[in-house]
Amino acid sequence: MNKYLLVLLLLVSSSLTGCISYSQHELAPLDQWPPAQARQDKPSAYLHVTTQQQFNGELSGGVGNAALVEQNMLETFKESGQFKNVTTDKVDSSLYVTSTLTNNEQGNVASAWLTGFTLFVIPTTFSNTFTLETVFKDREGNVLGKIVKQESTRTWMQVLLIVGLPFNERGDTVLKHLTQSTLDEAVKRKLI
Repeated sequence: MNKYLLVLLLLVSSSLTGCISYSQHELAPLDQWPPAQARQDKPSAYLHVTTQQQFNGELSGGVGNAALVEQNMLETFKESGQFKNVTTDKVDSSLYVTSTLTNNEQGNVASAWLTGFTLFVIPTTFSNTFTLETVFKDREGNVLGKIVKQESTRTWMQVLLIVGLPFNERGDTVLKHLTQSTLDEAVKRKLI
C-alpha cells in the first residue's frame, strides 16, 4: 500500500510543476494605439514573416509555430489602420514588409537537468530575448527603412510556482507589443 502511495505522490508532484514568465519591459509603452493616421492614401502591404530560434547564441531552428507568429503579426498590422489591405499571400503591393522574429534563449543545460531530475524542487531560470527586425521596401524593392525592436522575458521553473500560472506573461502578448512598437515607429518615420 505504501508503495502505491509513493508512486501516486511522485506522479502528482511531477504534474504540479510550475513556471512563471515575466517581461523585462524594455520597450517603451506606446502613446497611442492604433497610431495616428499619417497618410490619406493607405498603401497595400505584403507581409513576409520568418522565425529563428537560438540557444545561448547558436542557431537551433525556427520559433515554435511560425504560422501562429505570422497570423498574430498580420492581425496587429490590420488593427493598426495604416493599410488599405495587408496579406501574407505573395501579391503585387505598394509596400513590402519583411519581418524576422529571433528568440535567443539563454540558460544553463546542467541547471535545467538538475531541476527536472529533482522533479522541480530545485529551481532554475532562463531568459528569452525576442528581437523583431522589420525591413520596409517600396514597390520597386528599394529599402525605405529598417526597424529593430527587442524585448526580454525571464522564466523561473519550480514546483511551488504552480500558483503563478495565471499570472504568466504570454508569448503572443510580447509579440503583439513588439509589432505595435515597430508599426508606431514606422508611422513616425513615415515608412508607411
